[in-house]
Amino acid sequence: MSIRTLLLTNPGSRSGGDQGDELVQALSEDGEVTDVQPESPEDLPAAIREHGPRVDRIVLGGGDGTVNLALDALMDVDKPVGLIPLGTANDLARTLGIPEDLEEAIQVIRAGHRGDLDVSRAGDVSFINAIGIGLGPRMTRAMDDETKSRFGVLAYLIGIARVFQRQRCFPATVETDKMTYEDRFMQITVANGVHYGGGMTISEDARIDDGCLDLLLVRRQSRWALLGNALRFKTGQTRTGDWLTHTRCKRVRIDTARPMDFTADGEFLGNTPVECTIKPAALTFFIPEPE
Repeated sequence: MSIRTLLLTNPGSRSGGDQGDELVQALSEDGEVTDVQPESPEDLPAAIREHGPRVDRIVLGGGDGTVNLALDALMDVDKPVGLIPLGTANDLARTLGIPEDLEEAIQVIRAGHRGDLDVSRAGDVSFINAIGIGLGPRMTRAMDDETKSRFGVLAYLIGIARVFQRQRCFPATVETDKMTYEDRFMQITVANGVHYGGGMTISEDARIDDGCLDLLLVRRQSRWALLGNALRFKTGQTRTGDWLTHTRCKRVRIDTARPMDFTADGEFLGNTPVECTIKPAALTFFIPEPE
């Protein structure tokens, strides 16, 4: 059976404009390919809504920012989505087990195995990996586009090093459907997926299809303590203690003493106060078949 494919590559992603011909050739083996390369990343949603209803699957070439831009349009069109990881961090691809090798990622799509993923909302913004307040946004500001393009995932290490030079805590009230927390925090992360921030892991048993949000509250600690705990953030060994709280919830509201920026899937998309909710099984993605 012939499969109609809509292929979109994000011109703003790290490798978005370099792989188009190879992707078209590989996906054409299954049927007709409509190859759309928007002039700017902001044109992605309109392209999905225009072409998506007439195809059988949608393939995105880009990173986490590409998926974030496309989320609402993808949910509107409701077609299975394939991801070719061409971004800097590729946290969603890591969560789903999609290889960064181009040919292997294409084979995941062509194999046809699917999984339903949750999508979350932060106010009027959708996100699929996580939102961050505090250290995360400051780290994002420390990484300009040139640094990300030149160093790739190493740009996140550069950002961390710059942020560690000047740490700040902020007072916040965090209310979930289970409990309320009031304290001074260095970082608040609300995760829908498993990975965020260039390879950090929210929890070793987190899932993107469990219908829950993972909340991580990081309290004041010294620079050296934070560096010493960095491996825990990388591996997701997040055990609740004096400096850290990890819990799961369906809803969370965050109020700060003054409005603070938050990043959603690595992009600056809003300010506090913000309420996060979850939409279970909101999107279908092509994923590797479990071994």
